[in-house]
Amino acid sequence: MPIRRRQFLLTTALLSSGLLPAAARTPTVKWRASAALPIRTQEIYPTVHNGRLVVAGGISRRLGAPWFSEQAYSYDPATDAWTELAALPEALHHAALTVHDGDVILAGGFNGAYSHVWRMRGAVYRLLEEGWVNDGNLPRPRAEGVLTTGPGGTVHLVTGQSPRGEDNSQRSDHVEVVDHWIRAPGSRRWESLAPIPTARNSATGGWVGEQLIVSGGRTASGNLDTTEIYDLREDRWRSAAPLPLAQAGTASAVVDDGLIIFGGEIFQPEAAVFPNVWRYSLSNDRWTELPQMPTPRHGIGAGRIGDEVFVIGGATEPGGSGTSDVNEVLVLPVGGNGQ
Repeated sequence: MPIRRRQFLLTTALLSSGLLPAAARTPTVKWRASAALPIRTQEIYPTVHNGRLVVAGGISRRLGAPWFSEQAYSYDPATDAWTELAALPEALHHAALTVHDGDVILAGGFNGAYSHVWRMRGAVYRLLEEGWVNDGNLPRPRAEGVLTTGPGGTVHLVTGQSPRGEDNSQRSDHVEVVDHWIRAPGSRRWESLAPIPTARNSATGGWVGEQLIVSGGRTASGNLDTTEIYDLREDRWRSAAPLPLAQAGTASAVVDDGLIIFGGEIFQPEAAVFPNVWRYSLSNDRWTELPQMPTPRHGIGAGRIGDEVFVIGGATEPGGSGTSDVNEVLVLPVGGNGQ
């Protein structure tokens, strides 16, 4: 049996048995179900705005076939209900959302259609009362990066993929990058900061104070367990404890002094979808295992509202199959303490 496949099978067996040393089980959090998404959709990057979860675009299913969505919705946990928002100007998947100057913005992604599934975009859109309006452009087309709102309302876009040259229509036209861009409040201009050491796509991340945690992801060679942390004051990256299991296509939420990462998929050495949930503590530089997702998925979105993390959509099978409308909620102890 090849070494990589043997390691994969051994790791998954240890995870199932609860014997993996790096992952102490934490029974103080639990899962519950909530109102399903109005559509089944995956490859989404939602954000939280004014106490609601906002999602836009994605790869959906219509009449049994893949469909690239321009639809947008918001979820209100107070009523456990979804509201349809204005449609995007174009159908997009792998497009990331965050908050800038008090509004939801969307950046990059792929302008998916059957003739150009992987045409990467560099447009930025802002959601206003009248709908989505153009809000400038990224320095280059970008998708599958980590888009976050940091200290002082700055927006950061780290790693992901961009076109390697002039061609921009096939999956093979793109390559992972180390770029780290920042957009200041009140500005539509992007500046460069210290590049992330490890280029990857389909990673996840979030801010704890003035430090940005980025973990997981993949390259053409396979999944990564790499965790790297950016210090805003020093404009410098450092390595941190790796994920206990190399995962990509995940989602995350910031809790207390760290990050909780959900789900994901792997293609090598064997295709699978992960149920795993990991919590990283910045103060201890340590990962612990939380109760697994009731429905294992990749290509999911997540957002924390109060003491709950809503994990939505995604797919229950590797790749484009098994697209889901599931909305499952990780309920944290009062005060948001994830351990």
